[in-house]
Amino acid sequence: MPQFALAPSLWISGILLTACHSTNARNQAGVVDATAPQEDSGELPPDTGPGAHAVTYYGDVQPILQQYCVRCHQPNGLGPGDFTDPVTVDLLAPALLGAIDAGRMPPPVADPDCQPYSGSEHLRLPTEARDVLSSWIDGGQGLGDPADAAAPVVVETELPDPDHTIQMPEPYAPTFADPENPGNEYRCFVLDPGEAAGKYITALAPIVDEASLVHHVVLFSAEESQLDPEALDPQGYDCIGAMGDLGENGMIAAWAPGMLPLHMPEGMGIRIPGSHKLVMQIHYFANGSAAGAVFDQTSYAFMLSDTASPLVVEPVGTQSFTIPAGAAQHTDGGTYPNPGRDLRLVGVFPHMHELGTGFDMRIKHDDGTETCLVQGNYNFSNQLTYQWVEPIAFRPGDTVEYSCTWDNTAGDSAVGYGERTDEEMCYFFTIAGP
Repeated sequence: MPQFALAPSLWISGILLTACHSTNARNQAGVVDATAPQEDSGELPPDTGPGAHAVTYYGDVQPILQQYCVRCHQPNGLGPGDFTDPVTVDLLAPALLGAIDAGRMPPPVADPDCQPYSGSEHLRLPTEARDVLSSWIDGGQGLGDPADAAAPVVVETELPDPDHTIQMPEPYAPTFADPENPGNEYRCFVLDPGEAAGKYITALAPIVDEASLVHHVVLFSAEESQLDPEALDPQGYDCIGAMGDLGENGMIAAWAPGMLPLHMPEGMGIRIPGSHKLVMQIHYFANGSAAGAVFDQTSYAFMLSDTASPLVVEPVGTQSFTIPAGAAQHTDGGTYPNPGRDLRLVGVFPHMHELGTGFDMRIKHDDGTETCLVQGNYNFSNQLTYQWVEPIAFRPGDTVEYSCTWDNTAGDSAVGYGERTDEEMCYFFTIAGP
């Protein structure tokens, strides 16, 4: 099954070191005074004197952080540090600029110049914004007037008022007993769709109970006759092969840390057949937790409609690739011909594992033209579903071409397809409808 990483970024150690050693006090103008005795008051003085700065935190930097950073870096957010707090930003500013210049922050995402998608205005930091931060640091990191602050950005990580929620039947504590998957466990739970049966899902998001354990959540729909009787155990069943067993025709959604609630375009939805059960696969990762000691009872929340234009999730990808040992930029992919009917493509979730560095997917039209669907650099810790601003036509005679790029320079052996962390994938989970 697809593998996902938890969100904390590798650059946190550098940020924390910077914070621990940022011991310079500030004078009333907000300028660093390296000779002043260190006192941590927990807050910064306002800029009230004649040395007020041309570039200030509230007037210039805080609006940038609200636009591009607090999606993850806020209390209980996916990333380390609270970038809504001026004291934290003041301490971490040099490390933040360093992470931007190194290309680590914000994490790589799809290029909206390929195809505009919802939320791109929060995901790609323009050079001009980076230069404002640099100027603020060079100018002494003045605080400015709080009245100039931009309004807080509200980031919905869960559906605020769902129509229906399904939950694992019982709390479950992963045992991590598979010797071939040390520290990892793939567990499936069969759920009754309840009032979602026979209706269309128009928006959905997981409610992750024990975030320290959950690497990903994938939701499938299946006839109960497809399931073995032991699958109905409320404690679930081992299911590392669920992608092959259920994914080809029954996938509904995939979630990884970093993803936000998915809202289908107006009037569209994914139907749950009335005779089907829902199967929720969770990839648990030990993450320092003792086996059997930490319990999880994750849920999935939906917005529902009785009628909608139907959508499906179509896994487009290849399992026929080999990444050579030591390969710096190995690219492989394939094609997916139109099945002979007019379709609308509304979004896609590109997915690889830890070696993935880039992805590309486009339509080759039968008239010789092409439409770029999604293209960009890949980050295993920041995987997203890209929903296009407008549905894209995929007509008979058209063909989708896709490719994945991996970096195996540190590997001393070739890597092929597989669902474990040390194996790889090349999938584009595409949301499409008639």
